[in-house]
Amino acid sequence: MFPALAGNSYVYLNSGGSGPPSRETIGAMREADDLCSGPAYLEGTDFYAHQRDMYARAREAAGHLLNAAPDSLALTQSTTHGMNLGAFALDWEVGDEVVSSRSEHPGCLVPLHALERRYGVRLRLVEPPITAEKVEAAMTPKTRLVSVSHVDWTTGEVLPLEEISALARDRDALTLVDGAQSVGNIPVDVPATGVDMYAFTGHKWVLGPEGMGAFYVRPGLEVESTSLGYASLSDSTAFKAEGGYDEHVHEGARRFEASTMSPALAAGFAAATGAVHERGEEGFAEIRRRANLLMGLLEEMPRITLRSPRPARSGLVSFEVAGVAPKEAAERLLAQEFVVRFIPEPYPYVRASTHLFNSEEELEALAEAVNKL
Repeated sequence: MFPALAGNSYVYLNSGGSGPPSRETIGAMREADDLCSGPAYLEGTDFYAHQRDMYARAREAAGHLLNAAPDSLALTQSTTHGMNLGAFALDWEVGDEVVSSRSEHPGCLVPLHALERRYGVRLRLVEPPITAEKVEAAMTPKTRLVSVSHVDWTTGEVLPLEEISALARDRDALTLVDGAQSVGNIPVDVPATGVDMYAFTGHKWVLGPEGMGAFYVRPGLEVESTSLGYASLSDSTAFKAEGGYDEHVHEGARRFEASTMSPALAAGFAAATGAVHERGEEGFAEIRRRANLLMGLLEEMPRITLRSPRPARSGLVSFEVAGVAPKEAAERLLAQEFVVRFIPEPYPYVRASTHLFNSEEELEALAEAVNKL
């Protein structure tokens, strides 16, 4: 089922970092690559039609997973790529403000700090755990954007996006959400959250290929892409060098697509997102059940402090081992063939990701290994 996991004794518990693609996903990529690398040229078939079809399938599959229209999604390289597109889509002025969290991933915070440096935007950071009340207290009349994660990468806490987006909208501010740890991990209905922009990747919980993700833009939202090109145009044949481009740009999120992408990655992304959608709530419930099982085992150990909420909100299980630094703990677990990761300061936790391919026996073995630390 998962070629990367076959034939070795390692227990892989880091899908929150990068999830192994299934045999079906790999097969879809290879089939697309064979089609576009050989016959499409040699047999006189329409190479560009094949490309467009694979991109369209990727948007459609991702749309089903997020309950969003395909036209509201742009294909991207990753969550960070989407976060950059969203952060720089506003017409910033000196003195504008952004509200975010101290526990955000660098994929969110680095673009926001770049806004500070380039445009004189002020960044206000809220202390976790993040609540709508804390976000509201940090907002001022100058706040133009609230940018947070759907699932906190340090603890697995699920943020109240509906409340946050509602208060931002009441203050005439936009919302930009990092969905790296949510899509494929928990049920996601992006339109229902009310957020304006939402970025995610295919290579983590979705178990898709590296290098392909998607960026949701709420229909009707008037923000401009800073990444423009051939793919941004609804009709490239109508474009004239002297006439500008405004009237030719896609009305939907596809205006954020600029250039050629890999058809193979798009095919793999479509297969992986489609598989998550087919598993539905049952799959998400199983991920949480495994997380609850692991947390229950760790909670019984006197030298272990859980940092993830119980009952589990997602498949992320973060904890501390008394007397052992997180990096050292992760390295010592790796020496015992358990692949986890550590979260750096100021939230120095060990983090395990429980996915559907992780058996109860593997989780029990990890808990035993942690206890020996």
